[in-house]
Amino acid sequence: MRPLISLTLEAMIELVSQTFAPIPDSRDPDRLYYGLHDTLMSGFAMMFFQYPNLLEFQRKMKQRRHRCNLETIFGVHEVPSDTQMRDILDGVPIELLRELLPRVFDKIRRAGWANDFTTELSSGEQQGR
Repeated sequence: MRPLISLTLEAMIELVSQTFAPIPDSRDPDRLYYGLHDTLMSGFAMMFFQYPNLLEFQRKMKQRRHRCNLETIFGVHEVPSDTQMRDILDGVPIELLRELLPRVFDKIRRAGWANDFTTELSSGEQQGR
């Protein structure tokens, strides 16, 4: 069985990065230290690594291995603190981020894996009636 190139980690990170790249940054460009793309990719990495404090994780990784996964895997150059990340991400319209999920699911569907994402749980349609 040949590997599904469109569903490798590298391909998924590229898809996420390409989706985040055109999102406009409404902040004052003269007062920016952390770019929106780096911040969005840092948020994605935080979810990927399942680590509650991304900066602390990166510091430990650099101490132990002398390299940073955010730079090598996710292409992030400047990592904001968790508080800074929340402040920056709060200003991003959610609609611009929502287009990512259907694109990922379409790749999963085309690979024939969509049936693996079914559940016996109720869809919630009957709740609250």
